[in-house]
Amino acid sequence: MSPRKSQQTRAFTLIELLVVIAIIAMLIGILLPALGSARDSAKAVREQSGMSQLMVAYTMYADAHRGALLTGFLSDDHWESMVRKNTVPRDTRGQAIGAIAGKRYPWRLIPYLDFQFDGLYQDHRVTEGLTDALEADNASMHDHTMQYVASLYPSFGLNSYFVGGGANGDELPWSSAGRRVFGKFHVDKMYQVQRPSYLMTFSTARSIAEPALLPGYGMIEGYFIVKPPRLYSTSGRQWEDEYSASTEFPESNSGGVSLRHKGKGIAGMIDGHAEQWGWDEYNDMQHWSNDATSKDWQVEARIP
Repeated sequence: MSPRKSQQTRAFTLIELLVVIAIIAMLIGILLPALGSARDSAKAVREQSGMSQLMVAYTMYADAHRGALLTGFLSDDHWESMVRKNTVPRDTRGQAIGAIAGKRYPWRLIPYLDFQFDGLYQDHRVTEGLTDALEADNASMHDHTMQYVASLYPSFGLNSYFVGGGANGDELPWSSAGRRVFGKFHVDKMYQVQRPSYLMTFSTARSIAEPALLPGYGMIEGYFIVKPPRLYSTSGRQWEDEYSASTEFPESNSGGVSLRHKGKGIAGMIDGHAEQWGWDEYNDMQHWSNDATSKDWQVEARIP
């Protein structure tokens, strides 16, 4: 009788399986933060690219208006002049945008982006709602609501106090009394800019969404203007000392500037390029004002 060769199947022991599971868990723990960081970096790069596209549109606007810079918020007189000249902004169907939404910059700039909303509205909730409204067969109240939302919450806020002019809610810089006290301190023509690669035009912005318009949104990563850390010498510093990502008051904390990319924001320079800035860069008034001569510069009153 020939001897039989027994065949034995080699199996993993329980200890070996536990070791393999532990190694896999360890690798996942190492890789997940890296993947999260890569996603965050990709978002920042995408938004920086969006800022660059916005600056191209901004330059096109200035070229089409004989070098005049985009105004952040139009005065009543300016709007009435546009109505008389039939030059008010219009939506994709050619319908005029009302004064409440049209005075803010987005609807005057979006045609220069060929109505590609993704370039100006990085928050998909605003983009999707706006697109649905504008593609509706018939005009409705929903259209006007979304046009208003879009005018309030573009991803990028304009440095309108110092570039282009037109700050909503503050008549002092534009009134005759304000001009007598502080003079004209914003640039409104491209040729007036002394340091195009240094002067910020737009920044990533944030605000608290109006509950009646966007119920349940809370913080929304967008607003149409950003305000500087310092403005009038009579009012002192306007921002808090440290940035808070969860503040209930984005305007008083950081002027509406958003550092949503791991403590960095995206700033668009008037020469067309975009940079990622931290808290220190945003606190430098030389980036905000064409006339600033120091980091803590303020608009001084012209007292006789």
